[in-house]
Amino acid sequence: MTDSAAGTDRPPATLMDAGGLTLAPGSVQPREGSAWLVEWQGTRGVLRSLPERARRTALITDDVIWLHSFLTRLASTEFPAPRPLPCFGGLSWTTEADLVWEIVSYLPGHTVGWDATPSMEEVGVLLAWYHTAARQVRVASQRPTALPLPAVPEILLSHGLKTVSPERAAAIHQLASGLARDLDETCEQRTEQLVIHGDFTNDNVVARGTPPAATGVIDFALAHVEVPLADIGYGLWRSGRPHEQADYLDLNRVEQFIRGYASIARVSPDQAALIPLYLRGRGLQMIAKRIRAGRNGTGMLAQVQWLTANARAVGDAVAAAVG
Repeated sequence: MTDSAAGTDRPPATLMDAGGLTLAPGSVQPREGSAWLVEWQGTRGVLRSLPERARRTALITDDVIWLHSFLTRLASTEFPAPRPLPCFGGLSWTTEADLVWEIVSYLPGHTVGWDATPSMEEVGVLLAWYHTAARQVRVASQRPTALPLPAVPEILLSHGLKTVSPERAAAIHQLASGLARDLDETCEQRTEQLVIHGDFTNDNVVARGTPPAATGVIDFALAHVEVPLADIGYGLWRSGRPHEQADYLDLNRVEQFIRGYASIARVSPDQAALIPLYLRGRGLQMIAKRIRAGRNGTGMLAQVQWLTANARAVGDAVAAAVG
């Protein structure tokens, strides 16, 4: 997490005292919940409250334990990512006021976002380095709150679509059926799995220096066990757009990102052909998460439809990137 606006509330004094924490200058904006910059034994960290209430504390606690165990072992590879800080009696998480709290180290710098520098190619290189590191860290189970792509069609083909308008439900049903078929047909090509970042967008890449260079990755809130190529598709779902509000991709950005990745980690033509599948799948996964949570957010449907209609052009861009 990097410098940004945040709420004005302070963490509970009892929590700060228990962890030996003091507030630090600056602010951070997390995906969910609230967060603060803090100091712990000379190390700057990010203290965050997770938004789920006590009724789900057991599941969320298991989820935090899974993630922090992975991040702790990832730190041994020296890949630049947040590492858990064991300030709560040797743990990097605790519960207070019906909330689960976590603390990880702070990565200095600014998020790349839509800046032109560092380039998409450089960001792709960083993702390949992350996968090289993640291959050294094995986990025994899937993350408790994960929604892997193979589980998405079942959700979208279920009664959950009753909350969506009939027209959109029909479109999603057709796309979900196609996703299920494509996943079934490519299962033999999707054998290697590791802990992917799950949201490797430019918003989660930290840059420093002059000119800015990609120096680290933050926000592993969506990390889970999946095929590494999914990280490419999931990241390009957002960062492959020409601007934030677009519901289509800039294929030059797509090609540059994949070219950078492939310069470090070899991508065969057969593997490259899977990347458009994960691009489409990301949008459907986002819809499925909202349906599973009882919401009917389907705003990302337009981009899934664009990807489907322009599958050949997207595939050509991916193929060109890997040579």
